[in-house]
Amino acid sequence: MIPELRSFCIAERRDFSIFQEAHNEFWKSFADGKSSISWPQLRRDIIDATPNTEDFGTLEGSYALNAGLVAADIAAFIADGEDGHIIEAAGYAFDSLDFKVGELGMSFSDRTAAAHVDDYVMAHPLGVRESQVEEADVSFLATLPDGQWPADTIAMLRHRAESQRTLLDIHGD
Repeated sequence: MIPELRSFCIAERRDFSIFQEAHNEFWKSFADGKSSISWPQLRRDIIDATPNTEDFGTLEGSYALNAGLVAADIAAFIADGEDGHIIEAAGYAFDSLDFKVGELGMSFSDRTAAAHVDDYVMAHPLGVRESQVEEADVSFLATLPDGQWPADTIAMLRHRAESQRTLLDIHGD
């Protein structure tokens, strides 16, 4: 989602630096669990920098909004450990995927049937690909030893995460 947020910020001449800072702080926190940053303040800064749909009513604005909200929820999760933030973040990511399916011209005969929409999205090639990526990630993580991880584990995880293309990029091929 970050590439879409970055593209939006460039196109709209908005500052991307807080999102880049958040990205770096998230990895730093993941790597060593230490950070001198105030996570609640970072969350507020992310929210302040996140576009809202009242100002940007485009799909690009919606993608950027969702990406910003994911970042804000990650900061909130690190701050308080409440798993509801992860559930919210996953929902924003799913919404962006749902928007993309709609943007591709897919339509539903019964828009009120949420379960039908979810099934449709998950059966779409983007949904199938995301499921495959999740399965590959779980398989990769399952190979890691229990207990103390090797010193290069964080670097391996970061490289894996940063080298994965977004589903929106994959679909464009």
